[in-house]
Amino acid sequence: MKRYMKFFTGIVFWGILLVCSACTDEYEANNGGMKECCEGVPFTVRAIVADFEELSNAGKSSTRTSVRDEHFKMEFVDGDSIGVFAIKDGAIMDNIDNAKLVYNMSSGSWNPVGNGTLYWYDGVSYVAYYPYRKNITIDLSKGMDGAIASLTGNEKLQPAKDQSTTEKHIVSDLLVATGVPAIDNSSGIILNLLFQHQFALLVLQPQVYVGCFAPEKAGFVYHRESRVLGTDSAAINVSLNGITPYQIDSLKYCAIVPPQANARVTGNYMTTDGRDDTNIKINYSGSSISFTSGKCYTLKVISPVPGKGSIERKLYPGDFVFQNEIDKRIEVHPGNGKLEEDGKIYDYENAIGMVITCDPERMTDERCNKKGWNHAYVMMLDSLKEGNWGPMDLIEADIDTISIADVKSKHDFSRIKNNMNGYSETLQMLANHEGDASFVSDCRAFYLVKTYNNSNKVPDGIERSPWFLPSIGQWFDVLVNICGKSPENFRHNTGNGLQDEKWGQETLDKLEGQLSKVGKSLPQFNVNYRLGFSCSSQYDKDRSWMLLWHIDDPLYKWERVCLQGYNKTSAWHVRPFFAF
Repeated sequence: MKRYMKFFTGIVFWGILLVCSACTDEYEANNGGMKECCEGVPFTVRAIVADFEELSNAGKSSTRTSVRDEHFKMEFVDGDSIGVFAIKDGAIMDNIDNAKLVYNMSSGSWNPVGNGTLYWYDGVSYVAYYPYRKNITIDLSKGMDGAIASLTGNEKLQPAKDQSTTEKHIVSDLLVATGVPAIDNSSGIILNLLFQHQFALLVLQPQVYVGCFAPEKAGFVYHRESRVLGTDSAAINVSLNGITPYQIDSLKYCAIVPPQANARVTGNYMTTDGRDDTNIKINYSGSSISFTSGKCYTLKVISPVPGKGSIERKLYPGDFVFQNEIDKRIEVHPGNGKLEEDGKIYDYENAIGMVITCDPERMTDERCNKKGWNHAYVMMLDSLKEGNWGPMDLIEADIDTISIADVKSKHDFSRIKNNMNGYSETLQMLANHEGDASFVSDCRAFYLVKTYNNSNKVPDGIERSPWFLPSIGQWFDVLVNICGKSPENFRHNTGNGLQDEKWGQETLDKLEGQLSKVGKSLPQFNVNYRLGFSCSSQYDKDRSWMLLWHIDDPLYKWERVCLQGYNKTSAWHVRPFFAF
């Protein structure tokens, strides 16, 4: 047998089958033999191996799914052998007692050694196991459960201490199947055998933080001490629960072990300290659990020392941005990178923003692109108080209007999703109200951005835009890329916008969780249980777009999040973006 392929189906062996049920009453079974019975017909057996069920090392399975890694799938190969027992009324039938069957891959058949004959009788059950071993017996005194227990407890079928090779590992995986032939199949009598794993599968995944470097012309370099979690390819001399495990192609180590209560995934391995190229021994131990047959337990071990080498890494949403005024460049720390003991990234105090969008296909603000700011849109880590959008009963010139009625009529939300023009809309709004005496009060959201930029100039040599009010599409990407929910999938849309009444807390928690890595948080909810953010995009003559969370309101049984149109005179938090 080989592991690391998809599970096998439709595997067949052929014997000689005597169909007693098709005979008259005079042809009855007699002490395991047959009287003047019907002629033999092909006996078809189909065998399927169940996948291991994947669990964490904590022993909990939230989805109860089979292992996803194709390396843990199985199929029989030419020459594999299984042992078969035929049982009736608590006794072995026709000396089918650990009968050896060998798989012929070319014919897809399982053949008894020495061309022996298998007979079917009414009431006969079958037990099969893999891998075949000589002189294996089963205990029938306690029924089928006792027969299986005698296989799993047999010393000859226990997992090997050395599973370092493919063969040694695979033959450690005891499979047992039971079945009764089905006689109501139009294609013939079929014995379906579902092989189950009798032992547990342990998987060790050594991991290590390694350095990273940006691709060419990425517009940034990585901040010092930036490290990302990867597979520890330097791991050697691995011991897994006292077993020398098998290393699979995906650089994981696996071992078959018997079921056990109050157990742990434990062991050690050697790896390389990337700081000085010395070898270091890593001891590891998971939480206390019970190993159950047919279950897969994976333990990911993160090395306490940095790994050797570095990898190329592109920009991702959630990455944190710094501006190095000495070297005049944008620097980035991976948003999923190594955290310090306080749960924050290295040098978090000097981070200025978090990447929201970095997909080249969505970097579409023409004014940004003309200046080469086409790598990312970045959200500020703080807010600039609250501000209203502008006067009502006025369509601002050269700023598109996008209402929910417009997009609903066309069943197309792309105008909302794809409006990434926060920088252009901010510049246009400032131009529309240049010199207005009432600008500071009528358009306070834009005024706050303008005054902040005036007092916080972009440092010389740093290739990025000034701060701007984000567009509806840029807030859309916050929900998709950071909060994990797309407004396209919101389930409770209204005449004002896109809304979901169940995902509010979940999306808020994900945004807060990422911001916590740099010691930041969102503003407090107002007295009306709302937390809203201003947007540069225009809804209609009276409304602008905004992002809103509305949670814990005693008047409503919801925790809603929405992108919606709201009165232009209403004040919401200003959270600027910039582009680089």
